[in-house]
Amino acid sequence: MSDIPASDDEIDAGPRTWRGALLRGLHAGLRLGGVALLFVTFLPLLHPYWALAGVAEHFALQVLMAAIALGLLALALRRWRWLGLVAGIACIELWTIHPYWPAFLAGPKSALAGQPADLKVISLNVWHKSDSYGAVRDYIAASNADIVGLVEVTPRWKAELAPLRSLYPYSIDCQDRNPRCEEMLLSKHPFVKSFSGHINKALPVIAWAQIAAPSDGTPLTFAVTHLSWPVVRADLGENRETVQAEQARNLIHALQKLGPNLLLMGDFNAAPWSRVQQDLRQVTGLDNAGFLVPSWPAWGPAPLRLPIDHIMTRGRFHLAALNPGPNVGSDHLPVEAIIGYAQP
Repeated sequence: MSDIPASDDEIDAGPRTWRGALLRGLHAGLRLGGVALLFVTFLPLLHPYWALAGVAEHFALQVLMAAIALGLLALALRRWRWLGLVAGIACIELWTIHPYWPAFLAGPKSALAGQPADLKVISLNVWHKSDSYGAVRDYIAASNADIVGLVEVTPRWKAELAPLRSLYPYSIDCQDRNPRCEEMLLSKHPFVKSFSGHINKALPVIAWAQIAAPSDGTPLTFAVTHLSWPVVRADLGENRETVQAEQARNLIHALQKLGPNLLLMGDFNAAPWSRVQQDLRQVTGLDNAGFLVPSWPAWGPAPLRLPIDHIMTRGRFHLAALNPGPNVGSDHLPVEAIIGYAQP
């Protein structure tokens, strides 16, 4: 064997080769990531021709965060054209989600919190596969909520929630008529009138109840519902609509009959900036701007969760605060709201 020492060039060859491979990988990742984000950003434009293209719009928040990460990478690599591309994508997604940014940017709405007229409302998908009955019971019992809207309540779930009747003596569901009717309202306040069932013999199911405002007796209507995932196409010949959009259209017709002071909650399987959500709010006058609560999947980190559980109001109702609740064993986090209502 030769005892001749290696030259400096030979010693440096290994690190240089490693650094070169890393840089090539980062450049390739930037290019692939930029093209992927560009595709996802503009994919919803194909919605009129391909209904499922709209699924991409629900991930605007995640696309924004990915664009910021790629922008930092482009800046570090001094790839200015790619930096401009991902910065443009970030601006598009930021504009898309900005009406639903956290409440501290919304400002005036939080001023309603703490008024004597406030009501506390909880919306929760308990998840039909979950068996965390005790955790959900304890959470609701300790919440001091006035109204609780639940979805995916199976007959077993209904039986396990029965001990809450001492706290919530008023409730409405339709499982006695159809075990697949999985929506339920619980209330501390007596119902003036109520209903639970399919909308015109079609989906979605809705459970609603009207109470008298504790302060002045104003009729206030609370409703809970559950829409399908946006990945199933409706059987409408050309298949240019999803089942979710079809259900939302049925829901809109039902909501028009529920009076001016309405709170609607539930699992909508749709981000607030999605086409379905925007159409629903525009026609019904409901509003949830200023609040963003990523709620699914519950076990994921907040930046990766989707805001698909909503509480929306119209009329004299106002959202004063909206926050995620704790993980209680469901695949969804609860959504907790403080509701103010304007005095006449």
